[in-house]
Amino acid sequence: MRQLINYYIQRLKNYLWHLPRSIFFNLLYNFPQKKLILIGITGTDGKTTTATLIHQTLIDAGIKSDLITTINSPGLHTTSPDPAVLIPLFSSMVKSGITHAVVETTAHGLDQFRFWGCKFEIGILTNISHEHLDDFINLEKYTKTKTILFQNSKISILNQDDSSYQKIRPKLSGKVISYGIKTKSDFQASDIKITKNKLMFTINQYTISTNSPYYYQIYNILASFCAIQSLTIEPKIFLNTVTKFPETKGRREIISNNLGLTTIIDFAHTPQALKATLESLKIYSKGKIIVIFGATGGRDPSKRPIMGKVVSQNSDVGIITADDTRNELVENINQQIISGIDPNQIKLKKFQYYNIPNRQDAFNLAVKIAKPNDTIIACGKGHETSILHRQTEYPWSEAEAFRTAFRSKENV
Repeated sequence: MRQLINYYIQRLKNYLWHLPRSIFFNLLYNFPQKKLILIGITGTDGKTTTATLIHQTLIDAGIKSDLITTINSPGLHTTSPDPAVLIPLFSSMVKSGITHAVVETTAHGLDQFRFWGCKFEIGILTNISHEHLDDFINLEKYTKTKTILFQNSKISILNQDDSSYQKIRPKLSGKVISYGIKTKSDFQASDIKITKNKLMFTINQYTISTNSPYYYQIYNILASFCAIQSLTIEPKIFLNTVTKFPETKGRREIISNNLGLTTIIDFAHTPQALKATLESLKIYSKGKIIVIFGATGGRDPSKRPIMGKVVSQNSDVGIITADDTRNELVENINQQIISGIDPNQIKLKKFQYYNIPNRQDAFNLAVKIAKPNDTIIACGKGHETSILHRQTEYPWSEAEAFRTAFRSKENV
């Protein structure tokens, strides 16, 4: 009941506070986004990667493009900027000669009218999975909020493999382009081949080859290719761009070491993202897969046991630690994660876990127990440069946490 009350209080706040502010800044800057070709990307996972790939292809095509994503969005722990930041940013783009803007459009951003006044040339959906249900109560309301983007888009690009497709597609009257792997779509991947260093597949008559060897990357590439085709850009430009997949800080970022370990930073912080990432790692990892992860405080607690289950079923070792705890106790968050661990995996000795509240200690332990050819992946923080405990932001770097752990092991 309390959650439902909070939901409607937030809706009231959206109309009485967020909407008027958005209108004000649009009027103040005279709707600068109308002079831009906007490409909006929404979804639970894959937004930043898809946005980055589209943006880089536009740049390679000689188009003046700019990018607003989780990584470069002004402000801490935010993706879609407040109108007080977003609208001046659009204005600045126009003044500097930018013609295209690739923008991550989150559910919160859409719900709070941050994109009021924006008409998108293209709206893209990556997927919709278990996330933000603390704010949106259920997947139906979460999906309905995401649909706002497509109701304000000239062209909608939807993932036909995702269950949300059947809910969103009937609500749209404009042009819809579908993509998928399992389901017959306008743009469908086939002949998929994955090695440790390469992913290859076919989209209709085009052959894709990229150095990002993750199965789930196929969806990001499909969505991006649909967008590039819709913008009538030469496909060969995209094929060349995707060959060396644009590096996205904090997404499958390799941290080098002299210990014979594969050490990776990834932003995966939802059950579906964790599952996709770990399933891809299992394809070519020679040794054990060790996962450092936690869950954010003050956010949807129902996903925590699911995360525990996913990690226990798709890795060898889980080290459960702090993420942005906010006003919750890390001990309570971790216990909720642990409650979802598959007991059969432990019984069969296929999985073991450690409960290490301090995140640096978790990195130290992971590197200490790892052997050559093992893979350690740190999930959840990715590119972020701080960790939030209560109301205090503490400096934090996943890469530096790994390097500290490397030094500790090398000095033993």
